[in-house]
Amino acid sequence: MSVSETKTEGALDVDAQLSARLAQLGQEHCIFSRHGQVYALSVSTAREVLMSERVTPVPRAPATLVGVLNLRGEVLPLVYLDALLQLPFRAYGSDDQVLVLASNNVWVGIVVDKVRDVRPINPKEVTAVPASIPIHPVYKSYWNGTGDSVIILDGDTLVAAATTLVSRGLQEATEQMSTPSTR
Repeated sequence: MSVSETKTEGALDVDAQLSARLAQLGQEHCIFSRHGQVYALSVSTAREVLMSERVTPVPRAPATLVGVLNLRGEVLPLVYLDALLQLPFRAYGSDDQVLVLASNNVWVGIVVDKVRDVRPINPKEVTAVPASIPIHPVYKSYWNGTGDSVIILDGDTLVAAATTLVSRGLQEATEQMSTPSTR
C-alpha cells in the first residue's frame, strides 16, 4: 500500500467517524411525560426546559393558551399539550414544566409533567406507531425505550398545530367581542 492510499484511507475513517457522530447528534431526543404517557421530541425542536415559571394570563384567551411568559425579553406563548393531543385537561400547576419548542422561527412553550432525559434514539429501534394507539397527526413514530413505550412526536407539526390552535382561539374570541350582544 502506498503512502497516498494510507492517507486517503485514514481520511475516509475520519469522515466516516464525523458523519456517524453528526448522525447521532441528529438523533438526540428530549424524553418527557404527560398524563402517564412518555413522549419524545427531537432536540432540533425541543430547545430548553423551564421550571416554576410565572405565567401572565391573557384576557379572553382560549382555554388552550395558559398565558405568556418572558423568555429573555421575548414573549413566549404557553400552550396546553393536553389540547394539542386531545388529552384530559389538567390545569397548569407548580410541579409542571415548560418545554420550549422552536420550529421555522416560531417559538412556543408546552406544559409537560416532567422532562425525563435527553438521549439519542437509534433510528433502527424506531417503529411505526402501533395500531392500538389512536392515530394523531403529530405522532411520528414509536420507540420501545428503556422500560417505557415512547411516542415520538413530529416537532414541526406540533409547533404548527399549537400556533393554529391558539390563533384560531384568539380569532374566535375577537369575533365574539365584536359581535353585538342580543339581549
